[in-house]
Amino acid sequence: MKMKKLTGLLLAGIILSTGATTLASSPDVCAATVISENQYEKIMSFTKADLTAVTGMVLEPTEASIQRMYDSLKKERVWLALGYSSTEAQRITKRMAQSTYQAIGILTSMANNQNIQLKVVVINKPNYSTINIGTIGSVDKPTVPKDEPEKEDTNKPGDSALRTLVKEIEIEIEYQKEKIKLDYEVKSNGKIKAEVKNERTGLKLQDAKAQTYVETLFVGLDAKTSSQEEIKTHIMEQLHANQKGLKKFAFKVKYADKTKVDFKIKYK
Repeated sequence: MKMKKLTGLLLAGIILSTGATTLASSPDVCAATVISENQYEKIMSFTKADLTAVTGMVLEPTEASIQRMYDSLKKERVWLALGYSSTEAQRITKRMAQSTYQAIGILTSMANNQNIQLKVVVINKPNYSTINIGTIGSVDKPTVPKDEPEKEDTNKPGDSALRTLVKEIEIEIEYQKEKIKLDYEVKSNGKIKAEVKNERTGLKLQDAKAQTYVETLFVGLDAKTSSQEEIKTHIMEQLHANQKGLKKFAFKVKYADKTKVDFKIKYK
């Protein structure tokens, strides 16, 4: 009798285990990664494959592909398919629509880097609620050989999301003895003039190499919706520059829609 009861319990355990496995592998369940979740905050990340599964589109490193994916992420049904509630889906689509530059920058980074994922943070506190978007993973910075001779100018317009949104970028970081300067300008013919000078590291870039360097710095940053401190922190971290001896941080971006972000932070 005891053996029969034991056998019955074992069979029940197998059935429950099989049922749980089937649920987890159901095609209707999103394969997204839940980074953390509690009463007030939920953080999830999505790979290119996750986005393809719910949109039916493959994210490729072209302006057309990135724009199509961005348009899809402004639809509530996509976020419902990714596991969000109706209210959350509405809020996320609204955030996507409001943060065009940041969203396209994130998708551009994902399209060009296999290990980059889209991160979505949903915050629901009693007196505060918001949606934040960003990335998880690391972007491979362009490697620039120090002694490589200057080659023929290859500064041709590429599939950069940045150049379609901005007209001019000027960043100047001043220390006690050195400066870091980054300039980026989109000419009327579509070509880009860019220059990077870092007196602290000796890095000097021009034209196509400088263009790539500056565009990489702006991945995941929406200057229009970020605070001055958030912008400064993002740029400093991407440059691997520290605060010690910092005297001034100047930032200016002129956008194609004739708006701009322009500020200076001075330190004693």
